[in-house]
Amino acid sequence: MKRILVTSSSSFPDDYVRKFEIDYIPFIKTEIYPKSQFITQIPQDIQSFIVTSKNSAKAIKDIELNGQFFVVGKSTAAELYGQNRKIAFISNYAEDLLERMLETDIKKYIFFKGNLSLPTLPEVLHKNSIEVVDIECYKTILTPQKVQDIYNGIVFMSPSAVESFTQKNNLPQDIPIFTSGETTAQAVKKMGDYKIYYPEESSIEKLMDLINKTLNA
Repeated sequence: MKRILVTSSSSFPDDYVRKFEIDYIPFIKTEIYPKSQFITQIPQDIQSFIVTSKNSAKAIKDIELNGQFFVVGKSTAAELYGQNRKIAFISNYAEDLLERMLETDIKKYIFFKGNLSLPTLPEVLHKNSIEVVDIECYKTILTPQKVQDIYNGIVFMSPSAVESFTQKNNLPQDIPIFTSGETTAQAVKKMGDYKIYYPEESSIEKLMDLINKTLNA
């Protein structure tokens, strides 16, 4: 049975787990800030919100926010729908979300983010004369550790996990590297020439379909 290292605590559906031996070793951990730490920073006159991670969505639970949400990821959207939020647009990737946002007439956004969130999205909006208020609502902490075992594939769910893993390990060039999406794939590409695979649609199910197809080819 082929072995896979998943560098997060995200568990895969049982139907897939039976096909592989999977080790879950988290290389990051997250801490959601108390609401009292950031709620007073939220402007009351802005009614368009950017949420690109499930952690951000969880952080704003029970905070009254009247307006529309621009969202990356189905799991993020599901969390927001559970909070009865009004979602204007859902994208698989930040790049697609940017395109949609630039098509609107909105000139001000609030971006709920983590301490290690990539600056690409607000930078592009700023260049297009769109104001973005960053609200840091959670923290990502790297937890690097040495991996001794040999695997047939490695899975990364975020650029932070890639950074953490490579602090104490070399990325193998002879096995597939799977990522949750294009942004994380770009983080791997910066490390060198690797066999990188990621699904067109960012979801656990699509990622596992890709892993199954690639490793059983």
